[in-house]
Amino acid sequence: MQKPTTSTWTNLALETERAIRLLDIKIQQSYCTIAAKKLRQILNTSHHNTTHKRQLHVLKQIKLKITEGNALIARVDKGKTTVVIYTHDYTQKVHSSISDNNFHTIPNDPTTKYHNAIHKALQQCDRIIYKKQSKYLI
Repeated sequence: MQKPTTSTWTNLALETERAIRLLDIKIQQSYCTIAAKKLRQILNTSHHNTTHKRQLHVLKQIKLKITEGNALIARVDKGKTTVVIYTHDYTQKVHSSISDNNFHTIPNDPTTKYHNAIHKALQQCDRIIYKKQSKYLI
């Protein structure tokens, strides 16, 4: 929706006023008030739509620059700050953080092994959980 021109607003106001003058004199003032309120509402709505379109355009441009620049948006560890950082730099920081904190990678995911061990322990423990219920817990 494009923003109406000044002449469009003038024509709309004049046509509205002309239509209201055709009404009975006793109700003209109330319709004049209603019409003014509706015209303001239309003006505010059309202004909002152009602002919204402009914001969407800016966001698309930012996204395009980030994508073309091989960057990404990341949240900083401390605080509520968000940064744009090159993907290569981000990868380097992650690897250096892992090596600085003496983390080691393991060849296999141990989740399944631990899951099975917990499930076996629950099946052998009928004082805490009945055997019929243990199949629904995990």
